Amino acid sequence: MMSQHAPPPLPDDPNRNVNALLDRELLLVTGKGGVGKSTVAAVLARAAAEQGKKVLLVEFESISRAAPLFGSHVIGPEPRQVAPHIWAQSLSAMDSLRYFAIRQLKVPALVHLALRNKAVEGFFRASPAVRPALFLYQLWTTVEEHGPKGDHHWNLVICDLPTSGFVAGMYAIPNMLSGVFRTGPVATYAEGMRALLRDPARTGLTLVTLPEDMPVVETLELRALLLERHGVDAAAVILNAVMPRSHDVDVLDALDRAADRDPGLLGPWRITAERIANRRAKALSAARRLREMLPPNTLITLPWRFERELNLQAIDELALALRKGVA
Repeated sequence: MMSQHAPPPLPDDPNRNVNALLDRELLLVTGKGGVGKSTVAAVLARAAAEQGKKVLLVEFESISRAAPLFGSHVIGPEPRQVAPHIWAQSLSAMDSLRYFAIRQLKVPALVHLALRNKAVEGFFRASPAVRPALFLYQLWTTVEEHGPKGDHHWNLVICDLPTSGFVAGMYAIPNMLSGVFRTGPVATYAEGMRALLRDPARTGLTLVTLPEDMPVVETLELRALLLERHGVDAAAVILNAVMPRSHDVDVLDALDRAADRDPGLLGPWRITAERIANRRAKALSAARRLREMLPPNTLITLPWRFERELNLQAIDELALALRKGVA
């Protein structure tokens, strides 16, 4: 007789999409705050590096979460190698502004002097469309010049982006620029950025969610918005923190019987087992809902980790699970 604690297995999930995902030039990783997108970005970087790819991991306007993972105290605007085949870069809006201005004016000393002015910094920080536009410009030039179509310095650029609203705004940038600048260099930049973002063979939009109602709903809403407004679909949706099936049915039944005899000793263990089983059941429900709404082979699962703080070994184990699926 099946124990009430034993959740059913996940549907067949060999994560066939992982290799195709990592074969792109650019991965944009985003999701609702707190879903683990920074962890997923690091996992994708390690998985790609294990295949021998040279990876640039870019973080934008956040405290670097890659730095402690790779044993580095400081990751700044210049790419820095942090592991075999992996470089990391952490950018602020001012870093991207400086990058753009130097490329246009060709006089770094003048740019550095101008950007020391607090009024200039305040103006750009107060302009909501400027941040994603500048970042997208730097991202586009990096991929074009140093990716597979450039000097091959990196095979893959992975971006740990801010939350969903930033990404929706970033996809709108090329159209906005094209509407203002019909000719000239900015119009050329806009067309290049649009081509990169909308080419599914080159760029993979990767949405991260947890097996909970609100993150799943927001993930599906963001996918629908980008599909409707920009014709861009998610290359992958990663369901993070899926509780593995870690308890044998006979063990759980035995725990039930023992807890009935001695509730003081084993009662807390039974409650813990029930909570794990319930969390697994919620993950199964979220996976079914996502599969119903997504194209085939779009959903990828990653297992729950019991550590409070993840280290590089845990990231590597997740990179292995990325290819195998959640048992």
